[in-house]
Amino acid sequence: MPGLDPKVLNHLTKVDAESWSAVTLRLPTANLIVINDAHVIGRQNNSLAHELAHIILKHEPSQVFVTADGVMMMADYNKTNEDEADCLAGTLLVPREALLNLLDRGYSDEQLAEFFGVTTDLVRMRKNLTGVNIQRARRGARA
Repeated sequence: MPGLDPKVLNHLTKVDAESWSAVTLRLPTANLIVINDAHVIGRQNNSLAHELAHIILKHEPSQVFVTADGVMMMADYNKTNEDEADCLAGTLLVPREALLNLLDRGYSDEQLAEFFGVTTDLVRMRKNLTGVNIQRARRGARA
């Protein structure tokens, strides 16, 4: 980000990189999503989809921090909004039918994560939330 103090950048990307994943700046005519590139690409993809989900779902933050020139820098959402954004992000990144198809073709969690460009944690979450393992077990497929 041009103009960002190098000390702040070092803190955000090296010292405390795990404290944030992404932030959406709400400008008068657009939204700008800043992704923490210190994270692995799968987490970056999920963070981007999560931020986009807040925008798509028109979530209003419960707490907002605004700069002197009126740009919204940070926003906190309530748990329901966060859960909805997580759900939509996961659905967009790992669609159920594609997940089921690839599982039937024998893909491992690691192969699925690579295919979808996400983390294995997200793959496992989607497998649990969609019930694909139960569906496959009922029809006698290998889990």
